Amino acid sequence: MKEFDIAIISSYHEEILAADWYFTIQSMGKRCLIITPNPNEYNVLTKQGVDTVYLNDYFPDKTPSRAEIDGYFRKKGVDDMVTYVSTERAYYKQGNNHIIRYAYRYAEAFTRVFEEYTIGVVLHAVQGGEVIRRCASLIADEKKLRVIYLGETFIPHTINLYYDEHRTMLEPKEKRTMAVEDAQKFIDDKIQRKPVIFYETEHRRYVRTPLLKKFFTLIKEGNWNIIRAYFASKWIIHVDRRFKDFYTKVVGTFHDFNKDAKYFYYPFNVDAESELYIRNHEYIDQAGAIERLAVHLPAGYKLYVKTHPGVEGHLSINSYRRLSRLPNVVVLHAKVNSFDVVKSSQGVIIVSSTVGLESYIMGKPTCVIGHWPYVVYGNFPATKNLSEVFDKLLSPTRTPNEPVRFIQNLYAGSIEGSLWMGHEDFKKMIAGILALK
Repeated sequence: MKEFDIAIISSYHEEILAADWYFTIQSMGKRCLIITPNPNEYNVLTKQGVDTVYLNDYFPDKTPSRAEIDGYFRKKGVDDMVTYVSTERAYYKQGNNHIIRYAYRYAEAFTRVFEEYTIGVVLHAVQGGEVIRRCASLIADEKKLRVIYLGETFIPHTINLYYDEHRTMLEPKEKRTMAVEDAQKFIDDKIQRKPVIFYETEHRRYVRTPLLKKFFTLIKEGNWNIIRAYFASKWIIHVDRRFKDFYTKVVGTFHDFNKDAKYFYYPFNVDAESELYIRNHEYIDQAGAIERLAVHLPAGYKLYVKTHPGVEGHLSINSYRRLSRLPNVVVLHAKVNSFDVVKSSQGVIIVSSTVGLESYIMGKPTCVIGHWPYVVYGNFPATKNLSEVFDKLLSPTRTPNEPVRFIQNLYAGSIEGSLWMGHEDFKKMIAGILALK
């Protein structure tokens, strides 16, 4: 039985850094396995000498009925398969039965892979809700394998880790300390907008599969879920986004940012992402959350909302229409800088957003209404009752923010290294992960 220190779960799309991860980990005297659902990635990595598993090779010969699949997953603690596959359904616009059938195949494939290989850590480079990732973690937990999800790099040369898809913090065995003056310098630099994070990735050894060859292989191998995912992502970026850009411009959805107004700020998440569909299911209807909040907005205040700045950040047309009917809600364009909006606000409301980190260290009242891992590091007012939000933000007895302590706690809960800040940082991150075993 082959043994590997780390098994990295790849995605439907060919991973730019997969080969580099593998060879870097091998250079550290550790063994790495890449597990991929993509036949093109498998072929490229195999030619480079990478230890790679192609999941479809482990698929069961037959896929049972939907009722049998539901029973199979219920035994594993998953009661509602429609909810289980909802992130991928929303993001890639695929049918429930189609994804649920693949969920069964992936779960069975991971069962066989984890029985064939001895693995120390199952590592996810992202926190996405693709069915392949959910099934990998589900079976790994069943087999008592350690699962780690890479988190954010907020403080330079550090990274936070999670041990489940709900982003439960994985604390290092030995917590590091950060001096008060260093924490304050980080805060000052952040507030003064000095760049503190430089994102660097090294695409070493990455080999792109030509488009025609890519689709020929996918079709030959019967990877219809990956083909659908590919076209769905292209549709979102090249068609859906442009149509919504046109629509919002014509109807005047977005309004000017008035920093002199009295307002609270609510940043939206990406509409179809695991942050909502897995960790904050009650906020999937983001426009609905604003409708419920707006009812309780104090007289004389506005609620500024802003879509996520990513290319997939648009809300639905129906959501924009609903927001336009709320007289005390102002929809800002995604290009408006969140830093400026936070700076002049009376307070910030988040479900789960890194804007909460920034608003807290800027001294702004920051109310957390969803499941957000960083709430444990500061004295955030938090509530699930939306009628309490503005009272908590405006309360004269609200405990003041403690930015320095927050940054110190954040640092203590992280490990050294990063996925995004260069090759040496990546090595430190891997060493830190392996030290947790």
